[in-house]
Amino acid sequence: MTTPSHTAFLILAPESGNNSTSSQSSNGHTLTLATLSSIDAARQLARELAAQGVSTIELSSSFGNDGLSAVQDAAGEMIRVGLVRF
Repeated sequence: MTTPSHTAFLILAPESGNNSTSSQSSNGHTLTLATLSSIDAARQLARELAAQGVSTIELSSSFGNDGLSAVQDAAGEMIRVGLVRF
């Protein structure tokens, strides 16, 4: 038996109307993928995901350090937030 998990990957695409979210689940694991037009939209989604029980949020490199800090603050201390760096 596996422990359920919920992971999210957020992509910052700073153009108006670029907000889209989809989720898929299989065998107790959920992956949410979102494209967002702003860091404010990412902060709001991070709060919603935290309330839904997400355990990890990964951010695309376009968030940068400021976006990472903003999403970490919004998600709370119990959620791991990482930034992909290429």
